[in-house]
Amino acid sequence: MLRSGSSIAFPCALCLSACALLRSPPAPPAASTAPAYDRREATLSNGLLTIEVKIPHAPAGPKPAVIALIGKQEALLEAGMVVATYRLNGRTHGVGTPPPPAPTPRTYGEWMLASPTRGTVGAGFFGVIWENASRVTEVVDYLTRLPEVDPERIGIMGVSTTGFTALEATATDVRIRVAVVVAACGDYPTFLHLSSLGMNGEPSDLDPAYARELQSHEALIHPERLTHAALLMVNGTGDRTVPIECAQTTATALRVAYAKAGAPERFRLLVREGAAHSELAGPSGDEILAWLKRWLEPAEPQENR
Repeated sequence: MLRSGSSIAFPCALCLSACALLRSPPAPPAASTAPAYDRREATLSNGLLTIEVKIPHAPAGPKPAVIALIGKQEALLEAGMVVATYRLNGRTHGVGTPPPPAPTPRTYGEWMLASPTRGTVGAGFFGVIWENASRVTEVVDYLTRLPEVDPERIGIMGVSTTGFTALEATATDVRIRVAVVVAACGDYPTFLHLSSLGMNGEPSDLDPAYARELQSHEALIHPERLTHAALLMVNGTGDRTVPIECAQTTATALRVAYAKAGAPERFRLLVREGAAHSELAGPSGDEILAWLKRWLEPAEPQENR
């Protein structure tokens, strides 16, 4: 590396224009490599739900489909996967999803976990999660009716808010065969207790009825609901929004459940050391795509096994 002011750097700076003249003419811009696809849109539930589907031209025949609650769709299309997104009540479920409105007065918790009482911190957030996840079944219904989609190869992926949605949707629809959940967890009390948007380590003292409702949904309590799907969780040790502690307790329960189901290889927790909440999805893109490709491969014919 040359330091500014060195005896070599100075003359090189003087000859930049001459060097430029000796270079070959710039190459013409490369042709676009964007994957070719057809786009379809359907509005269901009396106009409450709009589904957008992108269907790559290749390969031929029924293809795997991914309900992408995060961006980065190009890599999925290039891999020959159908990409589905949906909108509910004007909210797009993907990167940039507007958070649910914060309740007032905002006494406990912050932003989308805010609540006027200590005992209901995060209640509004989880209400939105459960509502959005319930709509995924309608998306799966629609995908299974498309001749370009293999109904046995449907996956889902989400990050942060949509990661919670993806986890909940996978637990409620056995047709989802693969799931990628980034910066989310299934241990809700630990999440609410430790999250910087929740109680930030202070006691939460959840109301009993609310606590029971959380338990009825938690992957920590019902990990067997997820074992039909190959599940990749991605979390960071530097994430204080979704602390690693709630991901680790979730993973412990899931490892036991997947082992009991005879498929321990179908669950993985990918931990990014030091990674903060916003530093997880992008740098993990290769692992995410590899996981989807691995588990969305067509089933090997019985005679070849």
